[in-house]
Amino acid sequence: AQVRHIKRLIFHEHYSAVRRINDIALLQLDQPVHCNHYIQLACVPDNSLQVPGMSPCYVGGWGATYEGALELPHILQEVAVTLIDNHICNSSEWNGELVKDTHLCAGYQQGGVGTCQGDSGGPLICKDRIGDYYWLVGVTNWGYGCARMQLPGVYSSVQRYYNWIVTHLS
Repeated sequence: AQVRHIKRLIFHEHYSAVRRINDIALLQLDQPVHCNHYIQLACVPDNSLQVPGMSPCYVGGWGATYEGALELPHILQEVAVTLIDNHICNSSEWNGELVKDTHLCAGYQQGGVGTCQGDSGGPLICKDRIGDYYWLVGVTNWGYGCARMQLPGVYSSVQRYYNWIVTHLS
């Protein structure tokens, strides 16, 4: 295992839990992480990447494995999800216009698979259409319950925060 400590934490200056916006932060670690079979890099997408329709996509986290769970897993969980168009996600039958243009939706219409309590801050990654690498397209943000029907997980779109990320990395 590789243990790292947080050297610096940068929250988005306009974060609002009530309005569910700008829920993104950067962590600077005390020393580099070494890539291996279990730890891989993911690219940060700028505005030129066509994120909608990317597949396959995966979410990972240490959160509950089902709604109402009293114990959390001891092993990092990962599951395949599908990106869902924000217009569908915002329909009155789904999330009802709570999803902003700085969000992505991912999961399945029928539910059953997705993020849960404790997964917030975890990655939503999608495989590149051509190359053998992945893009960090989202950060787990919020949702209703765990993988409910027509209530997919909502993620902060990393692409929408590209300029903010670049500004704060320099």
